[in-house]
Amino acid sequence: MTMRIRLLSVATTALLMALVGPARAADISFVTGGAGADERDQLQANEKDYNLKIVAAAGSGDYLADVWVVIESAVKRTVLETKMEGPILLAKLPPGTYTIKATYGPSTQTQTVNVPGQGLREAAFRWPVSG
Repeated sequence: MTMRIRLLSVATTALLMALVGPARAADISFVTGGAGADERDQLQANEKDYNLKIVAAAGSGDYLADVWVVIESAVKRTVLETKMEGPILLAKLPPGTYTIKATYGPSTQTQTVNVPGQGLREAAFRWPVSG
């Protein structure tokens, strides 16, 4: 019984580490989150490891989650497609020009950004508040 609990604990810890650590899409390292102040602080501390930051918010300034993001290269190749688990997405992309499509509800917004080899480019998306 004790061995089973330990194995379950180890498996749960491994799963949690996989969920909160950086993810990869193709060869793109990225992380998303920031639903709480502690998560936002952690992401901010890790910004130096990334060169693109996407922030999603309502027009009121309230942060949003569950935003679908598609990042395409200059040659229209999808390099990242994911759902933001919080208002912030950090990604490490090769330097270049990218088109970001962010969808919240029925509304899609598009921005083109030049991502540097070093430093951080930020793209902010805001949706009007309904209701």
